[in-house]
Amino acid sequence: MLWAAIRASDTDATEATDVDLGRFVGLRTADALWLAARPLTADPGAATPSATGVLGTALTMVAQSHLRNASPIARVTIIGEAESLGVVARQAAYFPLDIEICALSGTKLTAVTPAPHLVRREPAAAHLELGNTVRTAGADVVIEHGVVAGEVQGLEVARVIDEDGVARLRIGVGSHDRETFRMLHGDDAGVDQLRGVVAHVAQHRAAGAPAHPLNRLAPERALRAAVVADPACIAARVVRIAEPPVPRANLKDSVPCAAIAQMIDGDEAVVVFTAGVMVDAVPFAADARDRLNAGARLLIVADSRNVLPTQQRLAAMLSQPATFVSA
Repeated sequence: MLWAAIRASDTDATEATDVDLGRFVGLRTADALWLAARPLTADPGAATPSATGVLGTALTMVAQSHLRNASPIARVTIIGEAESLGVVARQAAYFPLDIEICALSGTKLTAVTPAPHLVRREPAAAHLELGNTVRTAGADVVIEHGVVAGEVQGLEVARVIDEDGVARLRIGVGSHDRETFRMLHGDDAGVDQLRGVVAHVAQHRAAGAPAHPLNRLAPERALRAAVVADPACIAARVVRIAEPPVPRANLKDSVPCAAIAQMIDGDEAVVVFTAGVMVDAVPFAADARDRLNAGARLLIVADSRNVLPTQQRLAAMLSQPATFVSA
């Protein structure tokens, strides 16, 4: 499929070589890189396969080719289903590079239109009221894309959901844990039960706590919680949690998260937090800035061990460059 599309679109492509891209299939022709957006690990039953990671993978190859000063990649084409590529096309536009995001029909390629940002959703009044219960129990209230949740050092331990038109506070880490907690404690679990969960999770999320499943989840949100508590560590006066540009799919996967900071020098900054080496950290961060404050300074907070030259190169390649900082 990919080779047929290349032949139909690039008559100069007399030969191509496979490129090892981990989760994605890629081909290299002269100064061009071609990628299939569907990951090799995609769920075959998914109606709209996720393209998460494909842009970061492509950009990493571009950055590495320039850092090595050997056969630099000048053009990138990402091919997949149109439904999964609107956000990818939007994020690609933050880089002044020759990047095409295309949908494939037979061997014909059609440019994908960048998706607009999601319309902001305000929580219902009843959901906000239950947020007060979350706060009373000692958890942080986090509102993202209209969803009210409670977090302890970045880990979600409660969420407000609608059941038969009634707002209810459900306690637990993830949907399965919430359902188990409901079965054990019934529909009326409230502040006292949540307070116990908060205390239990807090001891495992504390700095220096022994390894435990509860402190392996959402490390980027734990980092955000630490910076919110101590904004001076990134030269800020105050740091406020902000919603990400796209909703988080689940609690299991590590995904960057966002905040807005008032810096000590008076500037406003959009701050994005990552854990490990995330290939999509820079495109995600640029997307977060575009949604939250397009003219703001952009900081990406990560452990210094995880800030590689390739990522620094990507941050510098943005039309509005970003800066990596450690906290």
